[in-house]
Amino acid sequence: MDETTPHLHVDFVPVATGQSRGLSTRVSMKQALKQQGFESLGRKQTEWKAWMEREKVSLKEIAQIHDFEIISLGGGRPHMDLPEYRAAAQRLEVVQEQVAAAEHDIAALEKQKKELQGNVKLLKAVELVKPDLEAIQPEKTLTGAVKGVTVEQVKELKAAAIRGAAAEQKVQELKAENQRLQQKIPSTKEKLKEAQERQRLENQNRKLLVQVECLEQELEQERSFSDRLLDGVSAVMDFLDQHLPEKFRPLVERARALLPVSEVQQPEQEKERGHTWGGMEI
Repeated sequence: MDETTPHLHVDFVPVATGQSRGLSTRVSMKQALKQQGFESLGRKQTEWKAWMEREKVSLKEIAQIHDFEIISLGGGRPHMDLPEYRAAAQRLEVVQEQVAAAEHDIAALEKQKKELQGNVKLLKAVELVKPDLEAIQPEKTLTGAVKGVTVEQVKELKAAAIRGAAAEQKVQELKAENQRLQQKIPSTKEKLKEAQERQRLENQNRKLLVQVECLEQELEQERSFSDRLLDGVSAVMDFLDQHLPEKFRPLVERARALLPVSEVQQPEQEKERGHTWGGMEI
């Protein structure tokens, strides 16, 4: 098993036994599966696919005995080559990191926004209750001094005026910072949206790769069957050409002409130990 991608390598040779024609035991996927009770129900459910589904169930049962759990992702993919899987996993990991980073930025900005809004409210409240120095008109003595006001009170009034001016400046700065952050949030959300769209396209692309691979496998099975069929027909033609009387030769040639030219094998000289037909010696 791979340390990061658990998988199994299974090698097998399908063998059919008890054959009535030719060799009694021979290599044959179709016949071997048929003897195990797997029948083809069409292209969508061949004996091979039925056998694969049975093997998956058996593998899950064996894994459970050994305290392993096989989780199906529901993608419908029969299998994926290791380099292809690792490349897809790396792309997905990058997209997920981008999504996580965008979500983290949005959360941080939202937190800063709430903090700034709280500070603005507090400073506005301070601004409302600060002394209006211009409205204070204390009574003065004959010498011009302020009557009933101590030096400490005058200092405190000056300090309050300074704090009020600083608070106003802070309010303006916080408003500007809040506005800047408000403008940045849509941009960050747009980045998150783009990252999510890329992830959706990655998932869609993997599904398309699954469909292409399945179609290629079905096409390869059809080609293999067609090649075996043509080989068998060609072998029959050769056999008939060697053993039929001369008067039937034209019929054989007509039948041979119906086959694809590239697949038709010309008659060979009869071998000393018999004639080969579809991999069997007659």
